Amino acid sequence: MKTKIVLWGKTEKDEKVLVAIELIENENIVRTITIDEKDATEVFYNLMLNEWREGKEVDFPPSAKKYDKLLTVSEDILPDGLSVERPDLIIRAKTEWHFVVLSKKLYDMYSSELEDIKEKLKGLSDYDNEIWEELKGFWDKVQAQIREKSLFRNHIESLKVKTDEAFKLIKELKKRGEKELKEESSKNFVQFTEILNNIEEKVKGGLGLHPIFEELKEIQQKFRETDFSRDHRKALWDRIDKVFKDVKEKRFGNKASEKSPITRMQRRYDGLLEAIDKMEKSIERDKKEMATPDQGGSFSFGQLEQEIRKVKLSMVEERMRSKQEKLDDMLKTKDMLESKMKSESDRAEKQKQFEHAKKEAEEKIARDIRDRNEQLGQNEDELKKAAEKISESKTDSEKKEKKGILQKLAEKAEELIEEGKEQAEDALITMKAVAEVVKDKVEDKMDGMEDKLEDLKEKASDIADIIEDKVEETVDRVKDKIEELLDRDDDKEDKEPEAEEKKD
Repeated sequence: MKTKIVLWGKTEKDEKVLVAIELIENENIVRTITIDEKDATEVFYNLMLNEWREGKEVDFPPSAKKYDKLLTVSEDILPDGLSVERPDLIIRAKTEWHFVVLSKKLYDMYSSELEDIKEKLKGLSDYDNEIWEELKGFWDKVQAQIREKSLFRNHIESLKVKTDEAFKLIKELKKRGEKELKEESSKNFVQFTEILNNIEEKVKGGLGLHPIFEELKEIQQKFRETDFSRDHRKALWDRIDKVFKDVKEKRFGNKASEKSPITRMQRRYDGLLEAIDKMEKSIERDKKEMATPDQGGSFSFGQLEQEIRKVKLSMVEERMRSKQEKLDDMLKTKDMLESKMKSESDRAEKQKQFEHAKKEAEEKIARDIRDRNEQLGQNEDELKKAAEKISESKTDSEKKEKKGILQKLAEKAEELIEEGKEQAEDALITMKAVAEVVKDKVEDKMDGMEDKLEDLKEKASDIADIIEDKVEETVDRVKDKIEELLDRDDDKEDKEPEAEEKKD
């Protein structure tokens, strides 16, 4: 972008003059030089075009007059009363030169900031991560201005060279610090390895777990305060974590290490809320930065603060946009987790209801079986009474014969009773198995669980009723058979006296 213009113009007296206009960036001034037509020879004109415009020194004739004017957005850059043949060039130069001045001031600000960082680096004897981050943040700002094309190429190259020098200095400190850290880390790694070996031996030896657990907490705290390289820190942390889990498992059992899905989601949800809060506060800080009015200690700096506000605001807006996108993603994740947590909570509640209903079903089956066993016991008593009645026969031979029949019938009845009891017990076991199957099937899909449990109860009752009917039917047949024998015995006794009478 050219900062010098040569063209023909006229004074307010309509005198033709050669006009040379240049921008003095450091002073924010436009300097206009007029040369009378009589001194503006062809040789001098070409000298102005080919050398002066390219930054070389040129001797001006005695008739040259110099005018300085402050560059502003609202005022004309030409002196009063002077006009030119190409006013469009003047309008274009005014716009471009205003940008040149602002860009130069922005470059000066960045150069000053970079020099401050380099001064801090020169005073360091060890690597300082804060200054490293400060330097990275500085270069990020410069790159943002490069993307916005707010800096000229020569400004960019100058800042890049100076920044590379600063990075070189801090990298040397970092490299030296990493070497020292590596040596220190190796010593600390050996020390902590021995400590953990000793702890693991205690755990294997079955020593008291509570003191070991407390010792592990102290080791963990000391570990956090000790310097390690990345690899050493990860290796030791994995070992500490494993020993913690082993001790917890031995103290509390496997359940100590188990975590329900809803617990894991709750922990993730709490961490997400914390991250959302930090992001929202960060965005609020950016908003306050945008709303803060510009202030400057001196005119040049204050003027720059005001005139390049749009550039700075665009940087903040870009930063806010990026943060807002991340915040939106976080909020979506929050909604998703809340939905999952509610679903998991409902699932857990339904599972609890299912377990309660299952327990009620099993208890009902057990009660039904006890009731049926009592009924079978009553039938058994009736059979025994019937057997006693049959055994009251008159003659020994009859008693012996009937007693044998009765014994067989009683044994058969007892077998049926025992069979009924076994079938009832099998029904209970079967119903428990059915309940487990139903549970497995509805764990992932809890809808309709109540209907399934009702079906389970009905099936249990049906099976128990079938067992009861079968046993009672068999017992009734035995009782009928005994009653038949008793009736036949009574008839025989009635007929025997009549036969004796006829014989007489």
